[in-house]
Amino acid sequence: RFARSLRTAQRGRRMSMSTARCTVGASTRTMASRPSHSVRSPARSPGRVVASAKAPGGSSTTRVALKAEELTVEAFAPFGQVCKAEEDGVEFGPADAQLDLSQGTPRFYVMRLRDKDLSFDRITYHEKVTQCLGALGDEDWYMAVGEPTMDVAKYPKHDSTDRALRVFRVPPGHFLKMHAGCWHAGPLFESGVEFMDFYNLELADTNVVDHNTHVFSEVDDIVYDVMD
Repeated sequence: RFARSLRTAQRGRRMSMSTARCTVGASTRTMASRPSHSVRSPARSPGRVVASAKAPGGSSTTRVALKAEELTVEAFAPFGQVCKAEEDGVEFGPADAQLDLSQGTPRFYVMRLRDKDLSFDRITYHEKVTQCLGALGDEDWYMAVGEPTMDVAKYPKHDSTDRALRVFRVPPGHFLKMHAGCWHAGPLFESGVEFMDFYNLELADTNVVDHNTHVFSEVDDIVYDVMD
């Protein structure tokens, strides 16, 4: 009789544990099926619209459109030189890139840029070198430029009275030689292009000791969009 009572008690405990496991499992499934309450981010405004949007901290960021210009020797002269292919055997002359690489070790390399688009929020100049940039391939690309000031506080702006900041469309077969101190943002290219390769002539330490930058989005609450 005592053995039968013991077996009955053990069966009761096993049933209780089984019921507890089923209850936990049901609770887990109920929690997993609850709908999410995350907030969706609003869609971004199209890049061609000049608009203001509230940024973190309550400040306002304004998008300013810049019209890309046709690249000519005369139009680019305040910023540097436009160079293109010339016949073999032509002697060095004023149309060739007039270089100053005297303040360091020259570095000539192919630079691969990814995930770019036609907008920018910062601009840079190199004081110690006449940088050259050209694209490999058949795609147009863009460069925003401002005349040399040799002073980070005197950065180029663009408003109704001042066109110190300009953008040029660079066609295939051309490269730019920028004057020492030329402000520049780019190279820029269409967002649908996965990457572009550029040959770049500067100094070995240009990006370490001679990278003088103004950030429009932080100081002026401005982001520029290139219009073509």
